[in-house]
Amino acid sequence: MTELRVKCDAPIGGIRLRVDTTMRDTSTSLFGPSGSGKSSLLRLIAGLWTPIGSEVWLDGQDLSHIPAHRRRIGLVATDPALFPHLTAEENIRFGISPKDSESKFETLLRLFELRSLQQARIPTLSGGERKRVAIARALAGEPLLLLLDEVFTGMHRAQRNELILRVREHCGQRGIGILSVTHDPAEAVLLNTETLTIDDGKITAQGPTRNVLSDDLLPI
Repeated sequence: MTELRVKCDAPIGGIRLRVDTTMRDTSTSLFGPSGSGKSSLLRLIAGLWTPIGSEVWLDGQDLSHIPAHRRRIGLVATDPALFPHLTAEENIRFGISPKDSESKFETLLRLFELRSLQQARIPTLSGGERKRVAIARALAGEPLLLLLDEVFTGMHRAQRNELILRVREHCGQRGIGILSVTHDPAEAVLLNTETLTIDDGKITAQGPTRNVLSDDLLPI
């Protein structure tokens, strides 16, 4: 990702999302209180919410009228929307084209340490394991942009940090942009080089993460 432009002025969930911003960094976080519009902004970018007059541009292409499944944008939510009747392997393979399925599948299995869980059904997996499967499935489709909606919340710190570094390295090697929602300054610093703060549906600050987040929030 070289540039993501988003424009919107529409009501949703008790607030009015008013944004007109351009993100040019390869990895950006959305930081703000609950109900501030973070998840709504991700849904707008993904094409799951398309209010009249809104615009989404990715690398110079207008996505505003392109359906969600054709945008090449992967979205992973806090509670991953996996297929419960399928195995972990079947969930991941769902987004892989047949021509390069094996090499890509093996890469994702290795990256997210899922080999021992290939045949496990989703209901039998822990929360952290489900998140790893969900991220692998989102990356299987080779998106141009990966949207993460508080995906790392609730994970043990060491496991979270390791997963963040793996996602960052994989996406960096393949030119996949990352836009992640978080309440955790440490997570924002580890994953993202740029941060947007949002409150009451409006962007209140944008810039390098360590400049935007106040000193009392940043990890030492």
